[in-house]
Amino acid sequence: MGMISRVRGRIRSDSFSKIQIKSEDKIANTVWLLSLVLLLPYWAPRGLLVAVGGAWLMAAYTCLVVPVLISANYHYPARWYPAVAKLAQEAARKLRVPTACVLSVLKSAYAPLDRAERLFLQMNNLSTMISQLLIFTACDRVMVYQGRLTSLYSLMFYNVITYSVNYVREICTKEDWSPYVNVTRHSRVKHLAMSATKIVLEWTKAVTFIVTMTFILLTLGLEQGLEHFKPTALYVVTTATYYLVSEKTFLELWPAVVGALRLESLEGMEALYCGVAARGAAAAIATPLVPALAWGGRWRLAFLVLYICVAVHGRHRLGEALGRLREARGSLARFRRATADELAGLEDVCAVCLGPMKAARVTPCSHFFHADCLRKCLSASDRCPICVREYVFC
Repeated sequence: MGMISRVRGRIRSDSFSKIQIKSEDKIANTVWLLSLVLLLPYWAPRGLLVAVGGAWLMAAYTCLVVPVLISANYHYPARWYPAVAKLAQEAARKLRVPTACVLSVLKSAYAPLDRAERLFLQMNNLSTMISQLLIFTACDRVMVYQGRLTSLYSLMFYNVITYSVNYVREICTKEDWSPYVNVTRHSRVKHLAMSATKIVLEWTKAVTFIVTMTFILLTLGLEQGLEHFKPTALYVVTTATYYLVSEKTFLELWPAVVGALRLESLEGMEALYCGVAARGAAAAIATPLVPALAWGGRWRLAFLVLYICVAVHGRHRLGEALGRLREARGSLARFRRATADELAGLEDVCAVCLGPMKAARVTPCSHFFHADCLRKCLSASDRCPICVREYVFC
């Protein structure tokens, strides 16, 4: 009897395992078919969900359904998934050498265009103005439905603000208030023609600033000639953010603003971090506009935004900013950070900038420097600025 019971139990366990495998295969196939059905709204012409409830319904549907589909297919994969993955790996392995040859040919063919892109970016003012105009026009087409001149009005208004900021900054940072120009640096003899030119230029700047601000205030107050200027809140936020992270004037101001926060984690490299953040933010703003323009049938504008604002500016300017930051952090990675106890017991200043040290890097010869000061010294020499010894790391 005991032998029969064990045999029956073995049969039951084997049959159960077989049934379980079959049921898992059925579940996997069912999950795959349901995934196709739930993805059908994305394949409908002009978007079924967008036509029914707008872009918000499509976004909500995506956030709810896509994670569920990914999780279900991960837990219940069909049997043909590994076979397809293996076949793809074998195909990629066989095509590796031909792909490398094709890429080298494409790279050689793209070299003249790459040089043209770099030449275009060297004309900083022109390339920045074109990218701003493209982004503003794209926002005009996507976010403002009845405004024909919204982008031009906005760009003009932001340029006036930039001019005002430049003039105020020049006044605040000006050291020489003398209206005269000397013949030489150490001479007291006044140059009559240059002095007259300087006085005229300074008065012209002041009068231009006053007249510009007066007309802007009158235009905004009386609302004359602004019948086509009807921006939405999203349009203003998007365009203003892009202008702030792309205009040269504000790119020079951001490091000073962030430096006023005195964040020790940045170690005095606010300019590098702000450059990466600004270029990344500009690319992040431009990228979603491309599918939105393509969805509305504006293919030429979508291609221009994708190529100039995302590909060219993102690949070159963001890549250069990331490269400089990576190089700076790599040069400092060899030097350890000073602890709070070491800085408290030191009570000294940085030998390079003579500033107090709330955060510092320690050299192998036990000297303390600000991270940014040490990085600048490393760009000139690989020796300690104090004892002039070569750095030897154990």
